[in-house]
Amino acid sequence: MLTEIGIAAAIVAVCLIIHVAGILLMAEWLLRRREDLQRTTSGRRFAVMIVALFAGVLFLHVTQTSLWAVFYYAQDLFSDFETSLYFSMVSFTTLGYGDVLLPRKWRLLGVIEGFSGVLLCGVSTAFIFAVVNAMFQFRLRQRSNQS
Repeated sequence: MLTEIGIAAAIVAVCLIIHVAGILLMAEWLLRRREDLQRTTSGRRFAVMIVALFAGVLFLHVTQTSLWAVFYYAQDLFSDFETSLYFSMVSFTTLGYGDVLLPRKWRLLGVIEGFSGVLLCGVSTAFIFAVVNAMFQFRLRQRSNQS
């Protein structure tokens, strides 16, 4: 059991590094465009930026679930990679359909993946909320300056 928990902790650590690095890259990208955003009056530009951020966050989560799936598949825990990825995504998002299960020895990994998925999805949600809030503040300032 300790071996499985150690492996899960290592995968969680790699996922966290990937996630934090991705969020920081997106934040840096936004900060480089801050002055342009503050000057624009185009709602379309804000919408495109949110879509780009959403795509970036989605890419991070698919990358992380794929990492778990590679481990599951490499350990022959599932018969094919698609099933490994499906189980990983269902666990990561805490949907937990229960139609695909890990072998008894490894079942704690699914739970740990679920915990980490909830936390990482929360970080993503907080990031997107912060960006939308900042964009809303920009728009409010633009409107008050136009009055």
